[in-house]
Amino acid sequence: MSRPRVGVLMGGPSPEHEVSLGSGRRVVEALDPARYEAVPVVVPRWGPWSPPLDLDVAFVALHGPAGEDGAIQGALEVAGIPYTGSGVLASALAMDKRRSRQLFGFNGIPTPGYLALRRDELPSREAGLAEEVGRTLGFPCVVKPNAQGSSIGVTLVRDADGLPPALDRAFALGDLALIEEHLRGVELTCAILDDPDRGEPVPLPLVEIVPRREFFDYEAKYTPGAAEEICPARLPAPAVWRAQSAALRAYRVLGCADFGRVDLFVREADVVVLEVNTIPGLTEGSLFPKAAQAAGIAFPALVERLIDAARRRGARPAPRVPTA
Repeated sequence: MSRPRVGVLMGGPSPEHEVSLGSGRRVVEALDPARYEAVPVVVPRWGPWSPPLDLDVAFVALHGPAGEDGAIQGALEVAGIPYTGSGVLASALAMDKRRSRQLFGFNGIPTPGYLALRRDELPSREAGLAEEVGRTLGFPCVVKPNAQGSSIGVTLVRDADGLPPALDRAFALGDLALIEEHLRGVELTCAILDDPDRGEPVPLPLVEIVPRREFFDYEAKYTPGAAEEICPARLPAPAVWRAQSAALRAYRVLGCADFGRVDLFVREADVVVLEVNTIPGLTEGSLFPKAAQAAGIAFPALVERLIDAARRRGARPAPRVPTA
């Protein structure tokens, strides 16, 4: 009996290219060669690309734009290749922070206070922007691009003078920026994994994040020793339940599948959801594998579970164009 060809998609054109390579290589190493034929597929940083058509399943380890935003998912659906993780719509919604927060708000899921600002709005709003931010959000605040991951392009802005360079940094990565309140409290992430028997999402043990700098930026995430990551989180049971419940609701509202990671804060009696990551990092130091390990799921078993889910589901139908 032939082994299924598992294409592990990694790299890609996003600023998370190197992180994605780390995730993909670890997935390749975890695949049992007696059961699977691993096919590393490095998506280039630049230029056109299309998925190989001779795969039995694609394991998507692409982070950020063009990998986590529904683009590669759509290409795989057109090619008729089963793939791991969320579908086109859930991926696109999760990557778009403003749209996902609008959906969370409609469903009673608390999110940070924020202002959304398009690049073309800046000239007309710039004169009164600092005063508006100070009145509605306060300083310090956080400026970030609307559709990036790994805290890329995120700036902690301490005062009005810091707004223009922070916005320049965010707009270098997209046409929409978010200015949001600086949350204080216990920073958490909740990994979610679909149960293979029931198909229902299950929260894994919470990871508590304690940065050794002022906030959990890109350097804190990927510099060894820059943050303490405690699993399970040091929270009383009622707070754990509230955080996991909010994470599950956010995951379901977006229509996510297979697995995901929800970033959130607990402050006093409140839980605030930041965002949902549909393709969480899978490197040696990533948070999702840490939570899975705490739940008794070794990394090779996690990879196998995701591949099995994709194979059971089969190829998702590509959208049909109506004929006249």
